[in-house]
Parts: sequence; structure tokens; C-alpha cells
Amino acid sequence: MKRRIGWLAWLVVASLVTLALAAPSAQAGPSIDSRQGGNVRVVSAAGPLTDLQPAVANPTDGVTATTVSVVTRRHTGTLLHLRGFDRAAAGRTFGAHVHTGPCVAGNGTAAGPHFNIDVYRGVQPPEVSPRTEVWLDFTVTAAGTAHAASLVPFAIPAGAASSIVVHEHPTDPAGGAGGRLGCIGVEF
Repeated sequence: MKRRIGWLAWLVVASLVTLALAAPSAQAGPSIDSRQGGNVRVVSAAGPLTDLQPAVANPTDGVTATTVSVVTRRHTGTLLHLRGFDRAAAGRTFGAHVHTGPCVAGNGTAAGPHFNIDVYRGVQPPEVSPRTEVWLDFTVTAAGTAHAASLVPFAIPAGAASSIVVHEHPTDPAGGAGGRLGCIGVEF
């Protein structure tokens, strides 16, 4: 199911692309940057994905990611760019989500659950949807790259999330996306 992104979302995505292109290129390890000004916080990270399944070859092995999020008082816009997929992954769709915990090589559970604004606010029962979580599903191109963008109607509070995790399947309506393959640390 494809969602339409309105003009405001495209404006945010265009700003995110500009910021991502201006960010320094990835070095040997990940880099994390967080800037704040007024009511806007910009969070970015770039580098190789942390392998969450090192004992098994998976499609995210050798992939690098660049991500930029703009957090305002009422919205969070996120852009995710990945490169370095093996050409055999072309056409395959993966789920990706903002998670509460950090990236720990070989330990996918360390990334914790998806960040969910209803859970954070104590809403019972919490809604699980792209309105309450950041879902960044993407499809790998023939060139071995992928892109995803999300604009959600809430601000991720500073310190409430620490990573973006790539899952083995597209996100289903209940928020599931299979095993955790790779991760990039993002200090929201």
C-alpha cells in the first residue's frame, strides 16, 4: 500500500536532502551529528550499518547509511539513504523503523522496540501505525541504493530513540517486519 505524501512532506524531504548532501561523507566508522536552533532540532548520522546477524550473511552486509531527521514541536521528518546493497537484492523491499535502543553488533534485541509516541505518552492501548511510529520501508534499486522518507505528526523527544533498524521484510499493518538485519545509531 503506497501512501501519498503531501506538499508539506515534500518540502521537509527536500530540506532533508539538502542537509544530507551538505553532511560530511562517512569515514571508517559512523558519525553522528545533532544541531538545535529555536524550535527545530536536526539529527543526522552516516556510516556502515551495524551487523545484527554477523554469523549469517544478509543483504545489509557492507551497506552504508545516511540519515537526517528534522524534529519540530509537532513533527518529525526523516530521510534515509542506503548504498552498497548487492545487486541480487534489487527489487526487494525491507522495513526500517526508528527504535528506542542502541545498535549492538550481533544483538538485535538491544535496539529495543520501535519508538511509538503513544507508548511514550502512556496511551492505552497504543496505536501501532505510521502515525505513531516512524516507518521507513524502502525498495533496493538496480544500482544497489535505496531511499525512504517519513513525516509523522509528533516530535521524537530528545533521548527517546537511539537507532534506525533495517528488518528483513516490508512492514505489515501491525508493525511487524521480521528479523533485524542491520542498524545505524541515531541520537534523537
